[in-house]
Amino acid sequence: MTRRARRARVCLLVALAFAVPSLVSCGDSGAGAQGPPERVGPTIAATEDSAVFTVDCGFSHRAPDDPIVFPGEPGASHVHDFFGAEETDAHSTAASLRGGPTSCEDLDDTAAYWAPALYDGDRPVDPTRMRAYYRAAAGADVHDVRTLPAGIELIAGDMHRGPGDWPPIDQVGWGCGFRPKRYRHTPPTNCTPRSPLNLRLVFPDCWNGKDLRSDDHYSHVAYSTNGWCPRSHPVPIVQVQVSIEYPVWAKEKGGPPATDASKLMLASGRFEGSHGDFFNSWDPKRLDHLTTLCVRAMANCTIG
Repeated sequence: MTRRARRARVCLLVALAFAVPSLVSCGDSGAGAQGPPERVGPTIAATEDSAVFTVDCGFSHRAPDDPIVFPGEPGASHVHDFFGAEETDAHSTAASLRGGPTSCEDLDDTAAYWAPALYDGDRPVDPTRMRAYYRAAAGADVHDVRTLPAGIELIAGDMHRGPGDWPPIDQVGWGCGFRPKRYRHTPPTNCTPRSPLNLRLVFPDCWNGKDLRSDDHYSHVAYSTNGWCPRSHPVPIVQVQVSIEYPVWAKEKGGPPATDASKLMLASGRFEGSHGDFFNSWDPKRLDHLTTLCVRAMANCTIG
């Protein structure tokens, strides 16, 4: 079955399942972040497992660059692991990456994702893969959630947190597998080969409606509370959650070689400073199509 045929089949199934053709578009609308669709019914609040689609991306490359925090300054950052856009470096912009080569399975996802490299002593640990979840935040009205604005820059976590100054666990956390029973502030030491070490980063989902970036890299966006955005950032946008998988697990009898998670460290320093960055350089029409098909139609379009 061709890629186009698979898309059409998924769209038809969602439309039939939800019986809301006004919410499902089987073509590229190109609406981008211009505004949410017209309200056609009562408020429909998203839940944890609804209104979401996912993309899997392989590990692309590693470099001491950060085009958000240190734009145009190669080598100025701690070492990062990059996913998605394969040409991301210190000189990259969202516009320069759009349409370029990508490590993601969906070739229209040319967004750039990056996080500090994880080290086992002096040896960097190559991530196995990354899964990006695009969803309406739990409690948000799916009619109001906008497609991510093209070119928006997002950061989850903060490398400058000091000892004991942990980020909110629902924004940055470590666990075992893509759906762990619980997240922790530091890497757990009891992961298994079937559920290896995972870092979850949840990016802000409320926007001030005008700025794609800010001087402090944070103030143009904010987090919602139970799906409600603050008045300072009134525009609900699709929330990006990144889960990065590492080949780290505890020793099992007869199992593959293990890594001692208690000896791990980040290139950026303490685990309180766990963080990640995101450039939205998706193909805008494709991203808006998936947002309409899955998020606004309350469909679970996850992989596996």
